[in-house]
Amino acid sequence: MNLTSLLISALALGLVGCKSTEWNKEHAVPAVAFGFDSEAKAEIAGIIDDAMPGANVKLADDIFSNDHRLFIQREPTIVDGNPAQGRITEMPRKFELYHLEDSCFLYDAKTEDIYLLAVVQCKPK
Repeated sequence: MNLTSLLISALALGLVGCKSTEWNKEHAVPAVAFGFDSEAKAEIAGIIDDAMPGANVKLADDIFSNDHRLFIQREPTIVDGNPAQGRITEMPRKFELYHLEDSCFLYDAKTEDIYLLAVVQCKPK
């Protein structure tokens, strides 16, 4: 066996051994977070800041601990004690936490964007 075929065989075996979790909503299950710490909260806050620029969202310490859903509504701008834009007609933004294989995903229901979470730990609800 020459060196080229040996390298190709090794590469093929390496690729077979790699496991990458791809999003599949049909197989994903709603999840709750556990071991939630400041790093996990920062990871979710960063995703939400990217998804909702300028929203300045304040997250509770227990998000995703009892439910897989997170609803976020923009806070009205107050001028002289009154809302500057009147009524808020925008629907709250919904994010959902899912577990698939050994990975956790954050799903943005409005845009259908999927975010693979590196820090947040979750388990099926």
